[in-house]
Amino acid sequence: MIPCKHISAVSLFLFITTTNVLGQIPVIKQPQPATLSRGVIIGHPDNQNNNPSSNIPTFPVFNNRNQQQMDMYERDRLEVQRMNALARERADEYLSGNSSIQYDLPSQEGVQGTEHYYQTAEKLLNMLSGKIPLNLKDAVFSVENSFFEGHLDRKRYEERISEMVTIAKSKAIQDRYNWNNPMARNIMFYRVMSDTLNVKLPSQEKSSVSFPMQYDFVDFMGEKNYSNMFVTKLLSSHSGQCHSMPLLYLILCEATGTEASLAFSPRHSYIKFQDKQNNWHNLELTNGKMVTDAFIIGSGFVNAASIKNGIYMQPQGRKQVIAHCLADLASGYVQKYGYDGFVIQCVDSVLAYAPGNTSALAMKNNYLGIRLEYVADQIGRPPLEILKTDYPYVYIMLEERNNFYKVMDESGYVEMPPELYEKWLNSANGEKEKREHDIRYRNIIRLIK
Repeated sequence: MIPCKHISAVSLFLFITTTNVLGQIPVIKQPQPATLSRGVIIGHPDNQNNNPSSNIPTFPVFNNRNQQQMDMYERDRLEVQRMNALARERADEYLSGNSSIQYDLPSQEGVQGTEHYYQTAEKLLNMLSGKIPLNLKDAVFSVENSFFEGHLDRKRYEERISEMVTIAKSKAIQDRYNWNNPMARNIMFYRVMSDTLNVKLPSQEKSSVSFPMQYDFVDFMGEKNYSNMFVTKLLSSHSGQCHSMPLLYLILCEATGTEASLAFSPRHSYIKFQDKQNNWHNLELTNGKMVTDAFIIGSGFVNAASIKNGIYMQPQGRKQVIAHCLADLASGYVQKYGYDGFVIQCVDSVLAYAPGNTSALAMKNNYLGIRLEYVADQIGRPPLEILKTDYPYVYIMLEERNNFYKVMDESGYVEMPPELYEKWLNSANGEKEKREHDIRYRNIIRLIK
């Protein structure tokens, strides 16, 4: 999902690189929210300062049962703490004589619109810490509404979600599926998003046509318009991509108490759910296919380490999905305001609950590199030998950044170029994948009849 580069060099200049989160960061024009109209999918297709503010939400306490996944991140966190303590001891005297150097990125707190991000961060952290119930529908809307500075229409958003649930339930009853069967609900949500359905709704005398959602190949990484990745945009235009489609699917599941999970592969996210025999099934919503693990691994960018460390192909729990929303919040903030202390605090909170979240890992990688570059510019970017002796605190920052590179490497994260991602995604339309989809789909239908 996110490209990453690691290099080594003999100059501080060459030690500063960043990870590109969802493509190049564009210059954002004044954002305009999509209009959420009723009944989009029913009918004819043609209608169709130095220190971050004390108000930044505090880090939650890590409470993840999968300790094996967390081990390498926990080791790195402890090592960074040790290094930071050492840096403070070594640099106290130095810093007192170099007070003109700014060691933190300038805070954007107080800039118009940032208040929405602070409020949403607090809400998401309250969900993660158990102060308020987990609510993905609310989390997604709040994140996207922050980007639009509070101008989205919540009522229309919720109406569209309710309409989709009604369509799924009505079609299940019409086709004589047991709506109380969780497997049936999973399949019906999949069909609503991926199939053309003739459905008789309770409020209508005649049947209507529900059209499938389409993959949006235009700016699918949100490089020109970041909101192209939003669920609200998907609901409005009936087209989206691998970020918005799985989130909408999970929102539909949440509304009906249906179990399903989010999973990641390079540059990508998709849906996993289990049948009564505890077998996992993969839903690829971007092209409406049920795909195998072999297809996902076939991208060539999923290795054993990334699976072992929970980076790719692992079903995410509900808290991990909410943590992913917090990563989305930080990413939107970066798009509008750049990196500062708010971003790293969000990112560290994400990694406390979802240590394998690639978006958070990439943003932390970027933050450490950008912060180092900001400080290095102030001291003239000296060679490493001078940096180590004359600027010990900056040298510790360099070591911290390089140690995080090591974490990224050990996690199994591998860069996947955009052109290869698109080619791999389109390969799901091959004859072999179509046959496998047909077999899996028929087997699932037999389970819910």
